[in-house]
Amino acid sequence: MSRSFSSPPRLIMGEDALETAATQLPSLGTKVLIVTDPGIVAAGIHDQVHAILTDSGLPIDTFSEVVGNPDIATVEKADAARAAAGSDIVVAIGGGSSIDVAKSVAVIATNGGRIGDYEGVDRFSTPPLPVLVVPTTVGSGSEVTKGAVITDPDTHVKMVIVSDLMFARIAILDPRVVAGLPGRIAATTGMDALTHAIEAYVAKGANPVTDAINLGAIEIIGQNLVPASQGDPEALYQMLVASSMAGIGFHDAGLGAVHALANTLGGHFGIHHGTANALFLPYVMDFNLPAAPERFARIAQALGEDVAGLSAEDAARRASERVHRLAEETAVPRTLTELDIPEDAIPALAADALGQADLPGNPREASLQDLTDLYRRAL
Repeated sequence: MSRSFSSPPRLIMGEDALETAATQLPSLGTKVLIVTDPGIVAAGIHDQVHAILTDSGLPIDTFSEVVGNPDIATVEKADAARAAAGSDIVVAIGGGSSIDVAKSVAVIATNGGRIGDYEGVDRFSTPPLPVLVVPTTVGSGSEVTKGAVITDPDTHVKMVIVSDLMFARIAILDPRVVAGLPGRIAATTGMDALTHAIEAYVAKGANPVTDAINLGAIEIIGQNLVPASQGDPEALYQMLVASSMAGIGFHDAGLGAVHALANTLGGHFGIHHGTANALFLPYVMDFNLPAAPERFARIAQALGEDVAGLSAEDAARRASERVHRLAEETAVPRTLTELDIPEDAIPALAADALGQADLPGNPREASLQDLTDLYRRAL
């Protein structure tokens, strides 16, 4: 079976990455709209980035009303702000929510309509406005992917909009914007990145290029997730790079059942995506182990486990055991009960998860009963 790999946007990494990116803005347009959230503004990161981008000489406006698990109304409010300002460049500052809103605004600015019109793959033909991305968390990988996830509040479905045209022009990985990342956010977004890399490494669409990238990301995350959650600046920067690597690694290889379960939970209850991924990851790894024991054994090695002399199955189990310990060491929620999810919600959650776009990429076929059992294991 053939495989494909799409090149990501240009990455500018390291100290002074923002200053380098600012020099590129005049070649892309005439007015900038920053898309971000209130937390980024309160933390002073918006002002920090705004001051540097002002050196480009372009006028800059800001939309700062992005919410977690952004919905259609958020995209429309952001687009109204863009239209009022006359902006033709969109700069996202934040995590996956701000990045997904920025990409969505760029799409409807040039294609018209509502973002729900473009749910699915390659549903629009006009290139979006140029997008630059400044990720401020260490997990979503949205800065390097070719899509966006927006919630439809009427159906509780997280719509996925995907196109090669949706790659950002530039992703800016600057250690200054993650240096003060709170430990809780570093932990949950870091587990999100680990989920991306692990799911993509065992996904049906994996190929030699994505394998190398994902294993590299898993190794970096295994070494840096715990110190990053404790505020170590260098570890946070390493996690920022690993998050982008995992993003590059999953957008062609695909994902699987963890995301089917997590996206559904987020759509119904607004649970943070990284938190939901961290919760389900070890249980889905155990479920998938019979389908890819050698691959899970290699994941265990990348996470630093000594598997010498073990069978493939025993080595593979070390992978999920290590993920359980990482969740414990970083104090992320580990049960649905901790998140106040009622047991009687499971049938509806499982039914919706069965229709999620990520599920077909899972290495082991998952039935409705399998998904129900996985939700119950996480109680």
